[in-house]
Amino acid sequence: MILISTNNLEKIYRHVREAYPLECCGVLVGLLGDKREVREVIKVENMNKERGHDRYEIDPHELYIIDKDSSKKGLKVIGFYHSHPDHPPYPSAFDSERAWQSYSYIIISIYKG
Repeated sequence: MILISTNNLEKIYRHVREAYPLECCGVLVGLLGDKREVREVIKVENMNKERGHDRYEIDPHELYIIDKDSSKKGLKVIGFYHSHPDHPPYPSAFDSERAWQSYSYIIISIYKG
């Protein structure tokens, strides 16, 4: 189970609306325990410029910096979010192939902006 505040969900929704019609992506930072608790939502640039309408890619160096900064605060990268413009909020085959099992994923669907 993953716990996320209404405020952090609203940050994700804003990012999704800003990025439409392209996919957006971001990092979920928080605490690990019986339940994963999201404390911060960090939006990152979708590095996939060729297929930004249906793929996302996070810069590994940017992820490293986020992980390092989070550790200083006693937090961890616990997952990621991305959008599905004009498609259902279910993982695509591509999403599933690239997912890391130890992380949580949130997919937000947006239709017609």
